Amino acid sequence: MISEVRFSDEFNRAFKQLKKRYRSLPADLKNLLLSLDENPLQGVELYDGMRKVRISFTSKGKGKRAGGRVIIRLQLSDTVLSFLYIYDKSDMANVSDAYLDQIIMEVDKGNYTTL
Repeated sequence: MISEVRFSDEFNRAFKQLKKRYRSLPADLKNLLLSLDENPLQGVELYDGMRKVRISFTSKGKGKRAGGRVIIRLQLSDTVLSFLYIYDKSDMANVSDAYLDQIIMEVDKGNYTTL
């Protein structure tokens, strides 16, 4: 069970940009949150507790495979879930490890918002 959800500043910026293109994104993210609360270990494990999870952009109309990706990190206590980055798969295939490390450092410094 997840006790706290954090959103990095980079996630918030990217979410704001994607929300302009996909009006269903807030509802899609809410559905993902519910799904992650039931099974926080879904998606593909990257490294250092990070996972890449597929998210369907309903207003895009193409399903999860052609939708977006959310990079999350489950803290050691397994109760704090951090949303690091969100992107549309049609915009980029992957996010670099160096960029994700930079985002993690910012979150660890306390630069995030909570749900």
